[in-house]
Amino acid sequence: MNNLAKRVLAAIAASSVILTAACSGGVTQEKEEEPPPVSLETQALELDGVSNARQLGGYVCADGRRVKDGVLLRSAALSTLTDEGAKTLAETYHLRYVFDFRMDSEREAQPDKEVEGAENVWLPVFTSSLYDGETIAAIMEARQSGDPEQTYIALAKHKGLSTIYSKMLLTDEGKKAYSEFFAKLLTVEGDEAVLWHCTQGKDRAGMAAVLLLYALGADEETVKQDYLLTNDSYKDLIAQSEARAAELNLNEDETKEFVGTAAAVYEDFLNAALDSVKAEYGSVEGYLADGLGLTDSDITALRDKFLE
Repeated sequence: MNNLAKRVLAAIAASSVILTAACSGGVTQEKEEEPPPVSLETQALELDGVSNARQLGGYVCADGRRVKDGVLLRSAALSTLTDEGAKTLAETYHLRYVFDFRMDSEREAQPDKEVEGAENVWLPVFTSSLYDGETIAAIMEARQSGDPEQTYIALAKHKGLSTIYSKMLLTDEGKKAYSEFFAKLLTVEGDEAVLWHCTQGKDRAGMAAVLLLYALGADEETVKQDYLLTNDSYKDLIAQSEARAAELNLNEDETKEFVGTAAAVYEDFLNAALDSVKAEYGSVEGYLADGLGLTDSDITALRDKFLE
């Protein structure tokens, strides 16, 4: 079953009418419509060769309108995208932009596969300079081993991932990346689709989805539940990482950092990012306006483009 069919079935289920007879004369009552639950069943994309691929279509946002189906896409890196997957993005979704939030070294090591008709836009959210000196030294030492796991362990012991979450929205580099992301979204026409990604499609790409859903008027619960869907996408890898953390005798905090670097997302990390934004700008909406430069007319235009 394709994604649109799943969306239709979910909408039908959510809008079902329950008829009840009232004691005073058989008056019928209509059950208030509820939005479908946030789940991979409705959000996952069948995109060959790419992990954590899903969309924002169907979420209820401003004025009760919903995000258009199949236009706002997110995923892990497109370096493993197959020819069939690239054809799907070009011919089914009519992809306009691919936004790459990775560092230059990540792009060089695993370049995106080209999608015909789509412009690849490089928007690095951060570099290793976000880490403090001690963490950078630990990472460099770990890399000398040639074992990627040693880097994960070093980051876990220095709280590398949660530290980045607290910073990546507030650095000049991060604000520039997300500001340009929104500027490009404002140039999308008709039903053209866009796709954004980082390496695993969960942290930098996850925050792009968070900011976009806030801009479109989604409620906080929807924003968080969409963010947490990564854990369903990477369920098996997370289980493996947790087992490995136990073998390494990592403590609870270190395990969260280790598994998070490998595969998982955590509401604590998201809250840390949102709290830092709220402390600086008063609210996420304040950040969108004063941090990223989005005007009221920009917000209106985004909602008119991507909601229906």
